[in-house]
Amino acid sequence: MEISTEIPNQIDGSDIKLILITKTVCKRIAYYRQKRNLTREELAYNVGLNLKHLIKIETELKIPRISELVQLAAGLGISIDELIDN
Repeated sequence: MEISTEIPNQIDGSDIKLILITKTVCKRIAYYRQKRNLTREELAYNVGLNLKHLIKIETELKIPRISELVQLAAGLGISIDELIDN
């Protein structure tokens, strides 16, 4: 069974919190990448992600998987808590 990582076009009230958390995490990925003076290409290469996939994550078009969040946090030199904590 494949799980979709696309953000749905239609949402209900129960999805709003998840989407807000996802948007925050995606923005933090971009923030920490820029703070570390890394290009998208460098970060994608360093953590083993496809560049197009990273761009979709940073621009909130894809929901990152937990394993990707772990990879990205490590590549950014931060803890997973820093990446996802509100």
